[in-house]
Amino acid sequence: MKKACLTFVLLLVSYANCISQEHILDDIIPEIKTLSDTLHFEKARREVQNLFNNKESDKALTYSNTLLEISKHIGYDKGIGDMHNQIGTIYNSVDQSVKAFRHYEMAAVYFNKIKYTLGLATTNNNRAIIEQKRGNFEKSAEYLLESNTQYEREQDSVGLSNSFNNLGNVYAALGDFESAKKYYNKSIIIKKKKRLDRVGIMMNNLALLYIDNKKADSAKSILLESLDIGKKDNNSRSMAQSYSILAKVALFNKDYKTAKKYYDSTLVTGKIAQWKPLLINAKQQLGLIAIETKDFKKAENLLSASRREFAALGMTPLLLKNYQYAAKLDSAKGNFAGAFVWQKRYQELSNQSSSEATARKIEKTESHYKAELEQLKVIDAQEKRERQTKETLFTYRLLAFISIGIFLIISVFLIMIIRTRKERKRYIKELNESNEVKNKLFSIISHDLKNEIHGLEGSLNLMKEEIISTEEFKEIVPILANRTHQTSILLNNLLNWSKSQMKELNAQPTTFDIAEVIGSKFTFFKPKAEQKDIKLINKLDSTMIFADKDMFDIVAQNLIANAIKFCNPGDSIALLSKEKEDRYEICFQDTGVGIDPDHIHKLFAEDTFTTEGTQNETGTGLGLKICKELIELNKGEIKVESTPGKGSIFSISLPKAA
Repeated sequence: MKKACLTFVLLLVSYANCISQEHILDDIIPEIKTLSDTLHFEKARREVQNLFNNKESDKALTYSNTLLEISKHIGYDKGIGDMHNQIGTIYNSVDQSVKAFRHYEMAAVYFNKIKYTLGLATTNNNRAIIEQKRGNFEKSAEYLLESNTQYEREQDSVGLSNSFNNLGNVYAALGDFESAKKYYNKSIIIKKKKRLDRVGIMMNNLALLYIDNKKADSAKSILLESLDIGKKDNNSRSMAQSYSILAKVALFNKDYKTAKKYYDSTLVTGKIAQWKPLLINAKQQLGLIAIETKDFKKAENLLSASRREFAALGMTPLLLKNYQYAAKLDSAKGNFAGAFVWQKRYQELSNQSSSEATARKIEKTESHYKAELEQLKVIDAQEKRERQTKETLFTYRLLAFISIGIFLIISVFLIMIIRTRKERKRYIKELNESNEVKNKLFSIISHDLKNEIHGLEGSLNLMKEEIISTEEFKEIVPILANRTHQTSILLNNLLNWSKSQMKELNAQPTTFDIAEVIGSKFTFFKPKAEQKDIKLINKLDSTMIFADKDMFDIVAQNLIANAIKFCNPGDSIALLSKEKEDRYEICFQDTGVGIDPDHIHKLFAEDTFTTEGTQNETGTGLGLKICKELIELNKGEIKVESTPGKGSIFSISLPKAA
């Protein structure tokens, strides 16, 4: 009766506390109107945290969303990050990890914006917990290592110690004993040095690691020290855990007397700590000890009591162990029929548990899929709107450029007609002779080169007419540099193609090391590769060939540019050479999107062929054609191998130096 009254009083106090917190929030929130009201905001945020701590998740979520909108309205970036982090924690507590992770990501964006290191450390720690739940232990470790760096920078001993302990848990799950031990010890050292609480719990984690790796003696010395610390700190929870693990060590060594003593101590301290699962498990283990010491009556009583309590709590794994012990007890008593019944019940519960676990996994997977699908729909709609906007702008610009182009062409032709009437016959003859070359040139220039030049001109005019500021101009400088780079390559290709059409290209072979040329080209393309997150790998040894160095320079530039164009972020481009009888084969190997087998024969054809790159880069289709002509002028050959989705290898063979 007294216990029921006490429970009722505690519930009443908790309810009154929640009502009080809601009143405080309702009073504070209207006071937050501008950025200068951040003190009110921080007080409201703490009250929301208290609501969450009191298991009022729904109310905490409602107030968190309200504070998030207010922080956005007043432009309080730290508040936006804090509330995203809080909302993520609430969602994580109810197993909505997809939504939780999304809010943690947003929190990181705003904390990065204001360079709030402690907030980033907390967010990384939270993301690590989610990845650990998902079984992505490597990713969890990455977040925790980043969190450690941030806690160290802020000299936050509590956060750093907890992060080290979490890293120990992750590496223990990965089976990396040495790394787990290292981080557990780091956590313990900080706890001891700073005299922080929960050091006993950390030491118990380390002891469990030793036990799992069959190092019971090392675990025992750690547990005895942890027990002493728990006694000094009067931490009954830590003491109960230490006693329980010590009993486990003794049981492992078949020291039943010592194991019983420690489990009895677990019952006493666990009752003070109100740690019910640990208490029930201690009873069950005492039942096992009673079986081993032939005290069958006591074993039956302890196992029956723990069985009822585990069933009431729904703790299936420990209940399964109870069935095993019950079967062992009946076998020891010679009641093999009873043992068979317990084995049957064990199998039935095990099958049921597996089915329920599978159903939960399926349900959780479906929930994650639906949430991710919803997010993808939002992203798709946003991308569609952005694409439509870009297409509209492009149409307007194209119409403007066409109008200007038509006007300029008409003006030029009018002037030419007036000034060149007497020389018309000579011009017509020359135009007829070079008609094919010019048609191709005008086609390329009007489609590619004109667009790049007008883009550069338009950007410079904006700066000239002060439509954009110097800061804004600096932001588009990388874009202008990239356009200039592409225009430079285009002009070089046009020049060499024009020479080839006019039969003016002649090879002037010399002896040179291709590794030097490739090194300079890698330096040239490094910014573009870094922009697309592509790795350039030079595996070339010193390779002396006999060819036109300038022509090889052009070939290398075109092949590397082509590889970058068709690589995705994270891909790589590698160069290596193979020595043949009288020549070297140089391979330009990438892990990009590859080439459709139906398109390979078009790469070096007379008619130009081109496709868009992985980031919609355009081209003229001249580069590979020029490469083939230049290589053949140097008594070499070029070939291509490609697998769609895996990459391409362009191989060129050239004569060795004498």
